[in-house]
Amino acid sequence: SLRLVQNTGSTGKSAAQLIADEKCSAALDDTAEATSLQSVEYSDTTWALLFNASEGSVFAVASLRQALAGIALQNLSVPSSGLFTEVTGLVPDGLTVDGIDYRQTAGDVRPAFGDPRALYIAARDGGVSPSDFGRVSLLLPSGSGLSDTAELINSAWQKEFSLFFSVEEVEPEEFQKRLENGSYTIALAPVQAEGGSVYTALAQFSPTGGGLTGYSDALYTTQLSASATATGSTRCSLLAACERQLLEQAVAVPLFTQQKRLLVANGIEGLVFDPFGPVLDVTYATKS
Repeated sequence: SLRLVQNTGSTGKSAAQLIADEKCSAALDDTAEATSLQSVEYSDTTWALLFNASEGSVFAVASLRQALAGIALQNLSVPSSGLFTEVTGLVPDGLTVDGIDYRQTAGDVRPAFGDPRALYIAARDGGVSPSDFGRVSLLLPSGSGLSDTAELINSAWQKEFSLFFSVEEVEPEEFQKRLENGSYTIALAPVQAEGGSVYTALAQFSPTGGGLTGYSDALYTTQLSASATATGSTRCSLLAACERQLLEQAVAVPLFTQQKRLLVANGIEGLVFDPFGPVLDVTYATKS
């Protein structure tokens, strides 16, 4: 018989251990643990810098966000844990819209910001003052595996702009609460495409979809709303325009894609797995 374990956390064992102990035939896994088991990899999560762009915030100034984003990306390297990979946008690769491969249609939407120092000077000339940075911190959840990345980015900001922010690492529950309440200035956060939905990933940034960063723009809202009723390639194009706008405005700055996988015991063939269905079809699966 075949058995799937969806929540390995409740067992106290890793997915690979459960399969090795013959407690199950397949298990969902979000670690980078080395294994000789069969695996089906996917992602619905991108880790990104989020700037609180709400009215009255120092990061309501686009050129300041772009300056910090540019320096962060120049000093970025993918962690060696094996859990993260390079991004081509805010939306992870492999997602579809009306059966169309979204990333293949949208392409790489990461912007070229230009000279970060020139952007920073423009922000200062526009009225941004050193006193505005007094309470700025870089917030991230504990256990993310990205503490070194946060420190690296923060050090680069110190070196290039003499901006001395604190790095604040909190428990995941508190992190999520502060993110939802807008109680942060900069966050290193996971942006999820729940259920594999490109629309859901982008709607989080609209005022009606949660207002994740406090960003408010009429064009963004209009195109996102239009995508909800459009279909096919038209819908892909509208969603891509929204994604491109978020990145060009440096509201969100994608850093890495977090990999997940279904581990499958060796000897099993014919298993059909769609993480976004969610579908696990064992109709034609065999075990030797």
